[in-house]
Amino acid sequence: MRVLIVGLGGGGCRVLDTLYAHDRRFGSINCLSGIAVDDDADTLNGLVNVPNEQRIYYMPLYPGNQDESLSHAPVEEIITKLQSLDSGDIDAIIICSALGGDIPDIVPELVPAIKRSMVEPVFGLYILPCARDGAVRAAKAYEQVVAHKALLDGIILFDNETWLHRIQEQLDAPEEAPDYLHLLTSDYKQLLSRKPPEPVDRRKKAYNIINDLIARRIGLILRAGEFNERGSMEIAEVVLDAGEILNTIRGMGYITIGYAMTPIEKSQFDFVSRLAPGAPSVEEDHKKASRVVDLAKRAIYEEISTPCDLETAAKALVLIAGPSHEMSMKGFMTVRRWIDKSIRGLEVRSGDYPVHSSGYLAIIIILAGFEEIPRLDELKAYFEQSQEVRESGKEIPGEDTEILPES
Repeated sequence: MRVLIVGLGGGGCRVLDTLYAHDRRFGSINCLSGIAVDDDADTLNGLVNVPNEQRIYYMPLYPGNQDESLSHAPVEEIITKLQSLDSGDIDAIIICSALGGDIPDIVPELVPAIKRSMVEPVFGLYILPCARDGAVRAAKAYEQVVAHKALLDGIILFDNETWLHRIQEQLDAPEEAPDYLHLLTSDYKQLLSRKPPEPVDRRKKAYNIINDLIARRIGLILRAGEFNERGSMEIAEVVLDAGEILNTIRGMGYITIGYAMTPIEKSQFDFVSRLAPGAPSVEEDHKKASRVVDLAKRAIYEEISTPCDLETAAKALVLIAGPSHEMSMKGFMTVRRWIDKSIRGLEVRSGDYPVHSSGYLAIIIILAGFEEIPRLDELKAYFEQSQEVRESGKEIPGEDTEILPES
């Protein structure tokens, strides 16, 4: 699946930069190209992988007047660059942004302009703010996501509040917490493993890891959708193409992505068994099937991009990836049946993505068509509280003020 991505604001630009890093690691299988748009020159200059000619510095002419600033948003320049990057085989366009800031406010003008100029569906990849970002950003994030839902063909949600807690546990007690650090690309591993003389910004390190987790999910989905063009690679038993992915998420409102992976334990007999394959033992077959089922449960209940109720999803897609000899189609079909029986809708798609050189087995589960998301309900409480404050004429809390919504 090939996409064009527009990174809006600092968070969106950094996620795009990480996606570029993942995508370019796979040589000829390049699935994305994109544009970084921000009003902070330092953010754009700090990007490593996005080409310089695909960075747009947006300088508001009236910083104190949001309406006037938005009227000068570089919408036409974005459209022109998107059209120049469109090679004719693009499947979708993705707007990537961290909600709660001012830059995402150009989306209501940008998306209709894209749809007038291009035929591809337009999706949102939105990062929800965490409590430490303050009540103002939380309220604005809710207002933005609700307003954008009607404009976009679907919104993939990733919740910073959920993931920051998990990553900080990893940074504080790596021997006890789930190990997310091994998911980083080699560039980020080297960056974070260095011991500089000055204290490391733990928050920045946590956000780098979160960006990498987002890129893992999106990158694997995009590469799996390009399976048919990888001629010399292994053939999937259940081929998944871009159309299957789009049919799962298009017109489906809120979307979440569960992703779990595990390293493959290798024994000294693995090489011999692959040279002279035979029927696997009952015990080995059961072990591989159980591993797939356990990964699926982790993906849904622990590693979901934004916590949600599985039973309220309208559509789902299940993808398993890794060395073909480590995949269990028995476990895979068990997971598919479980998802099929659990969601409220009737559409469940699935596929496998053989990667013979990988040392990991992974599973991705896309859940789409949610009408409600618990985290959005929390942000809604911030929004309603901010409306009450405005109506009462009291001073609106600042960016750094945390207001906990009433339970």
